[in-house]
Amino acid sequence: MNMHSSSSNMTACSVSMLWNWDVVDTCFLAEGWHITSRGMFAATCIGVALLGMVLEVTRMLAKDYDTLLRKQLSVIQLNPRRRSRRATPLQQVIRTVLYTVSFGISYLLMLLAMYYNGYIIISIFLGVGIGHFLCDWFTIPDTEEKEKDENDYVGVCCG
Repeated sequence: MNMHSSSSNMTACSVSMLWNWDVVDTCFLAEGWHITSRGMFAATCIGVALLGMVLEVTRMLAKDYDTLLRKQLSVIQLNPRRRSRRATPLQQVIRTVLYTVSFGISYLLMLLAMYYNGYIIISIFLGVGIGHFLCDWFTIPDTEEKEKDENDYVGVCCG
């Protein structure tokens, strides 16, 4: 019984740095991400689209967290000699983690796009597009709502 596999029995990864529509026997990022069937490729496209959506969720969380911090820091009474207000170290760590996750996902999507596979690029566009649609809904608060938000907040100084 021969335990060694012959290289002729194994199919090689196809990595193209030119525009392509390859599906089966393609590899992305590592040899372990070897697409061996159409179903596996469909799952890859869905996963890439979901990764784009997660990117938009992360961006939304970072933006909302910065808005929350801005609101919290705007009600703190200022010492006349000290004008700047800064986030606490924990708040800055949270901001940094959100930024790093967002940057890392962006970088992975960019690396995937560099395979110039049309299906992967379309999946990236669909993912970030759907994510942006769901997470970055544009609204302008009415004046009553804005005044209510500003007046309802009890700041650090007021207990």
